[in-house]
Amino acid sequence: MAVAELVKTLEEQRDAELAELDKLMAGATTNKGFTAEAKADFEQRSQNADDLTAQIKLVQAQAEREQRAAASRAQVSGGQGQDITSGTERRGSGFTVGNEPQIYGRGSGHSYFLDLARDEAKRGDGDGGLSAARDRLSRHSAELRVEMPKRAEKRAAAAQRSYERAFEGSTDVEKRAMDRMQSAGVTPFERRFISRTDGAGGYFVPPLWLIDQYIEFLRAGRDFANLWRGMELPSGTDNINIPRVTIGTGTGPQVTDGGPVPGRDMTDSFVSAPVRTIAGQQDAALQLLDQSPLEFDQIIFGDLAADYNLQLSGQLYVGSGTAGQLTGVWPGGVISTANGIYIANTNNTAAQTWVNGGGATPSVVNSVFQGTGQMLSVGARTRLRPFTHHVWHPWVWYYLLTQVDGQQRPLVVPGTPNNLAYNQIGIDTDGPLVSGPAGYYQGLPVILDPNMPVTFPSSGGTLPQIASVSNGQFAAAPGSGVFTPLLAGNWDDLFLWEGEMRSRALSEVLSGNLQVRFQIYNYVAALSNRYQAYSTVQTGSGPTTVAQAGASVSFATLTQYSATAANSVLNMMGQGF
Repeated sequence: MAVAELVKTLEEQRDAELAELDKLMAGATTNKGFTAEAKADFEQRSQNADDLTAQIKLVQAQAEREQRAAASRAQVSGGQGQDITSGTERRGSGFTVGNEPQIYGRGSGHSYFLDLARDEAKRGDGDGGLSAARDRLSRHSAELRVEMPKRAEKRAAAAQRSYERAFEGSTDVEKRAMDRMQSAGVTPFERRFISRTDGAGGYFVPPLWLIDQYIEFLRAGRDFANLWRGMELPSGTDNINIPRVTIGTGTGPQVTDGGPVPGRDMTDSFVSAPVRTIAGQQDAALQLLDQSPLEFDQIIFGDLAADYNLQLSGQLYVGSGTAGQLTGVWPGGVISTANGIYIANTNNTAAQTWVNGGGATPSVVNSVFQGTGQMLSVGARTRLRPFTHHVWHPWVWYYLLTQVDGQQRPLVVPGTPNNLAYNQIGIDTDGPLVSGPAGYYQGLPVILDPNMPVTFPSSGGTLPQIASVSNGQFAAAPGSGVFTPLLAGNWDDLFLWEGEMRSRALSEVLSGNLQVRFQIYNYVAALSNRYQAYSTVQTGSGPTTVAQAGASVSFATLTQYSATAANSVLNMMGQGF
């Protein structure tokens, strides 16, 4: 059966199901409701209609791919071959191609960016010249007209699923807050700027395999971002809203039979994550692209994408939330109780070590060991869930590897989580590393990230912050201090939405110099403060601390800020590390 006939048959079957649905709906309207039998019939026919619609789309997409293949064969063989859609036979081989590799697929040997530059500059040799480049771009555009709508639909569905999964472990109060928020007309994904809708036309969408695999380029910088709960950012979204319960409901004893029932009204609100743009560009001479034996445009694209990863993770540390930046865990480089648990170990006593607070009589008080335990404790008793990971700069980890106890035994013993050793507080699981999981400390995995800022000042100095571009190997411009913090948290609480990477190749603005400008950009949103509100958590000290629902902490910071911190353990520069 020809494709056209198959599509017609499927459409007739679908129309028949829709007609029956109309009859059932009319009956339900007359009878003011469905009977059990009619309800089951309605659900089955509705499912049948959806299945038939999906089959029609699948067959049409396949037909379009086969038609392109037939056109390609006809061009090569002088108009011979088979017309797949109509089923008519052409003179010649008559081969039918069911699928074909993408024009700019991996290993195709063709460069999308170079072809785009040839087309815009209206010149270029190699790989068939200008005519062949335009033909490839046209076929690539036809491919995208089929693939991009599918991807957009898939991303929207994934975004909604990830949003719903984020609340699977929520309390009933939080779920009711989400229902109240949506009933009030506050939707999870606000769409305001239609210009942010993903495009699928023309030549200006790069090969899909380049987009899908951009994270694989090697450069330190994304370890922290990968800890956050990653979700798909749907197209056309300008702001994301998450419900937040500020005061929970309450119960209590009924003093006497028939007496007043105790209670407390729930108060809810929501927090928002605005969508930001992370972008970069590089200009290149057309001669470099045209004459280089390498696909140099793809090298440029890869390097820009790698710096995007670096920049994204850096903003999640110290992004200010203003000037187009995401809001990091230390907004603008400020570590304070306003944005998280802040344990300031300012002890400056001589002989201070990791497990000894220093002084004439050795004591764990004011030691780093005690401070990290305090972080885990405050997180557990306010969030009511344990922290999941430590995040440290490599300086701190390798410093810890050199520390010993009072009997000169190493505190960190090489091994695995199941290889227990005597009196150990940490485990080195995999030898020397630059980034990623390195071992365990106080029962939690330690993630190393050289992108973490290490130059926080004690007071009054310049803070680490995100500048106009990434600071070389690292995202943040350094501060004027010498302190590196320790960070721990329940990172599933922190949400990160990422869109689909976009890129452009522009030659008009640089055409007078035979240059091409390559741009890469992505839309992202981050939410670090769904629970984070430590300034409203503390209603007492020690055992009397009370945490209101929706005002619990998700991460904690340990620092050793001191105006005269010559002996501060976390003054890594002072330790020679």
